[in-house]
Amino acid sequence: MAYIKTHFFSTALCFGTDINVFIPTPDADELLTGKKNDYFVPGVKYQVLYLLHGAYGDYTDWLHLTSIERYAQDHKIAVVMPSAANSFYQDMNYGSDYLTYICDELPKFCEANFPISTKREDTFVAGLSMGGYGALKVALERPDKFSCAVSLSGAIDLENVIGGLAGMPGSPFVPQDIFGDKEIAGSDADIFALIRKLQAEGRELPKVYMAIGTEDFLYEANQSAKQKFAALGVDVTYEEGPGIHNWIFWDAYIQRALNWLPLKNAPL
Repeated sequence: MAYIKTHFFSTALCFGTDINVFIPTPDADELLTGKKNDYFVPGVKYQVLYLLHGAYGDYTDWLHLTSIERYAQDHKIAVVMPSAANSFYQDMNYGSDYLTYICDELPKFCEANFPISTKREDTFVAGLSMGGYGALKVALERPDKFSCAVSLSGAIDLENVIGGLAGMPGSPFVPQDIFGDKEIAGSDADIFALIRKLQAEGRELPKVYMAIGTEDFLYEANQSAKQKFAALGVDVTYEEGPGIHNWIFWDAYIQRALNWLPLKNAPL
C-alpha cells in the first residue's frame, strides 16, 4: 500500500486537519509470480472506505492499532482515515462542523487528489464506537454518496446511550456543546428518525453491517438498535461474538466487514 499522510486546511472546520490515506500498490507476490499489474495506468480508480475513529481517538488509531493496511491491500481498496475530535460526527452547537466536513468536504478533497471512485456503489463508511454511530449518521445524511455503512460496537441508539456516556468518569462528551438543547429523539441526530425521513421521501437507504461483542458495555444498546432496524425494515447484517469494547474485537470484525462489503478486489 501507498501510505499518505496529508495536512490541509478545511473550510468546514476553519482550521488545518490531518488524514491518513492508503492507496493499493503492487505487492511482492504479484511481482514475483507475474500476476496482473494494472495499478498505475491512467484513469485507474479504487473503491474507497472512509474509516472513522471512536471517542478519545484520532486519524492515527486504525493505522496503529489494527492491520487495516494489510487488509485493504488484500482487498484492493483505498482507505481514508480522518479526525473528528469527540464531536459524535455532528455539526456541533459549540464547536466545529464535523458532519459537513466528513459528508461533503472530505470526499471532494480526496476525489480531487487521489485515484478513488466517485460512484455511490464504490463508496463506503465505517467506524467504531462513536465512529460506528458516525458511520451511520454520515451514510444517512448522504445516501446518494455512500452505499454501505459499517458500525462496530457503535453507540447507535444515541437517545439511550448519550446520557450514560456523558456521565462516565472522564467523559469528553458535553451533550449541550454537541447537540444544543434539542432532544435526541426525533431530531437529525436520531438515526431512526433519519431512516423514517428517507423512507418517507422514497430514498434508497445504505446497506448496514453492525457487530458487537457480547461482553461490550454497549451490547444492550446494540440489541435495541437491531430491533429498531428490523421494525423499520432496514437491510441490516448483524453479527456478534465474544469480546469487549477494544481493538482485539475491532481488528477481527473490520475483516468481517470488508468481506461483507461489495468489493471488486481489483482496480476499477
